[in-house]
Amino acid sequence: MDIFSNHYWDWLILFTIVAGLFYTLHIIGQENSTFVEDSYHVEFGDLKLTIPNWWSITEQNLHSIKFERTDTRYDWFAVYQYIDDHQNKPLDELLKEKFDLEKIEFDMDVVFETDSRVLFRDSEIQEHFQEVIRVEGQGSQDVVDRIYYDIYLMRGLNDPGYFIFVSRSSVLNGLVEGPYFEESLAELKFIHESKLS
Repeated sequence: MDIFSNHYWDWLILFTIVAGLFYTLHIIGQENSTFVEDSYHVEFGDLKLTIPNWWSITEQNLHSIKFERTDTRYDWFAVYQYIDDHQNKPLDELLKEKFDLEKIEFDMDVVFETDSRVLFRDSEIQEHFQEVIRVEGQGSQDVVDRIYYDIYLMRGLNDPGYFIFVSRSSVLNGLVEGPYFEESLAELKFIHESKLS
């Protein structure tokens, strides 16, 4: 009993920290359901995007939508883009061209995925976008800027064009918005019931 009474403040601090950790775990566990509840849908071509309600459309045209946080000063944006013609180039070549154009060099520890079944939940999306590349990680842009970059390139069956979805930010802001960008694409659906028929 002396160990508790002699170290009352130490035990109180420890209990507070442990309670805070359990609260954080509870909030993180609720994140997926909160994302779906706190989102709106945007139609982009034949696709329905699920977008967090704190993202604002700052630019939009027929082939591109840009989202930013207008409620904060985050160094972050996401661009959802459709390119009409892939000029018969494989996706890995298109990806390399994009990295060269934007002068992006990734660090060694990146996430690299090419399986649509891992990236998307909807079975129609998985079947239609069998050709996909996702690269996510930290890197440098133009040698001096440290960035967090997440990019998806995907081409649909018999589609002359391809999609590029990008989230770009400072490293810290990418850790905040990155999971929502990933979840937004995991929830990707077609507007109409069957695109494959």
